[in-house]
Amino acid sequence: MAEENVQELLKQGIEAAREGKKAEARGYFEKVVELDEQNERGWFWLASVVESEDEKRICLKNVVQINPQNERAQKALAQLEAKQQRSRADEEVMAGVTRRQATLVAGAGLLVVVLILVAFFAITSANANRIAEQTRAAEQIIQGTATQIAAAMFETSTAEASITPSPPPTITPRVQVATWTFTPEATEAAGGPTPLPPPPANLSGSVLAWSGRDVSQKGFLPILMFPLDGGQPRVITDVVGAHPDISPDGQRVVYTRYFAATFDFGISQVNLSGGDNRPLTQGMPVLKPQMPYYCTTANLITFVALPTDTRSIDFSNTNIQSFQVYMLNLDSGLYERLTNDEAVYTYPAFSPDCTRIAVVRDDARGSSPGADLVILDVATRTQTALTNDLGNFIESSPRWSPDGSQLTYAAYQATTPGNHDIIVRLADGSGSPLVPIRELSDDINPVFSPDGAYIAFSSNRAGTYDIFIFEQATRTTYQLTSSRDDDYVWSWKR
Repeated sequence: MAEENVQELLKQGIEAAREGKKAEARGYFEKVVELDEQNERGWFWLASVVESEDEKRICLKNVVQINPQNERAQKALAQLEAKQQRSRADEEVMAGVTRRQATLVAGAGLLVVVLILVAFFAITSANANRIAEQTRAAEQIIQGTATQIAAAMFETSTAEASITPSPPPTITPRVQVATWTFTPEATEAAGGPTPLPPPPANLSGSVLAWSGRDVSQKGFLPILMFPLDGGQPRVITDVVGAHPDISPDGQRVVYTRYFAATFDFGISQVNLSGGDNRPLTQGMPVLKPQMPYYCTTANLITFVALPTDTRSIDFSNTNIQSFQVYMLNLDSGLYERLTNDEAVYTYPAFSPDCTRIAVVRDDARGSSPGADLVILDVATRTQTALTNDLGNFIESSPRWSPDGSQLTYAAYQATTPGNHDIIVRLADGSGSPLVPIRELSDDINPVFSPDGAYIAFSSNRAGTYDIFIFEQATRTTYQLTSSRDDDYVWSWKR
């Protein structure tokens, strides 16, 4: 086995995974673990791109077998097991009786009733000499049917109890996995984790999110507004999308919109009062515009997109899509391209005075690729690096504090994909970053409250992604949503 070959395959797989190319990434990671069955990172990354939960479970069990101290793998595995237990519980109509068995019993009972009625009418309509014979026949039929039903139920329950789930054929464990039994943590009840307390009553406003069940696996869901006082969520638009940001006056929402007719996406703006769901980037020389963000001092948005005009970059390497940063004036319709290189830019966010943009930059075509945060000066186009760890930590979704002095963002270590922590640091890059939210779960999309005292974020610590509120002064975490839908928070309305 050539170690450099394994590392190169792992690197290529990670790059593909970051760009959302799960099928391609999966091929690389499967090759990695085929060449090196003890490759912990390979199994962990493979768990992040496989489709079924059975496959994820196999990968995570291998990670734990290789490194029993990998707490993130243990936590992810526990969440999968808890979800499976809840699913099995949902299938039971009463303790120890599955829906399949209940259906069988109900059908059997109906058959017995029908047979009794048939026997009754046959008896009453026949002559007395045939009554005894027909009654005995009916009783034999009923008794035989009941015997068959009992035998069928016994066979069904015995078969279900003896079935051992087998791993899907596409992924098989290449490491001997020890027997592992899920044991709920002390804080979890049998039905899942106990929800945290709701946000305090004095917390006002609402948060915006894209929310629902992503059955199509496209990453787009209806846009909802969740009141912080515990009121019912409000659907802003059922035209599915992502990344909803609210305008400074609180009257409009801009978001990445999915266009079902063309199987593509762009940027649209919708009024909170309803209607006027208007595309904003049609006719511009760009492809796949996304992740829009309002300026608070002018009617502008920033976003990222693939350029197609005369200044477009080299697209010869089709495996890397170099999204660039743009700025659009919503009054005049004029736009500016703020970056012009071969890097990949994601998650742009205006500073409160709109003179700077925090954005994730990945020099994917360079010799040392990796995501880092940079501060882009809007006037001069110069960039200042805020992080420089390249591929060791993967940053995403930066947000400014209301006074512009701090940034919060999500990041995960390359060895533990899919397990983000929430970071807070000074916007000028000085001092050491703080990690106020660090759990054995995936904590993403942090956003400051309008007064900077709280941070809203989404986390899958309860299985699906719910919205949580973190109070910075007391380091207390509250839970805003708790459902089987995924809720991805993105902005906070006063």
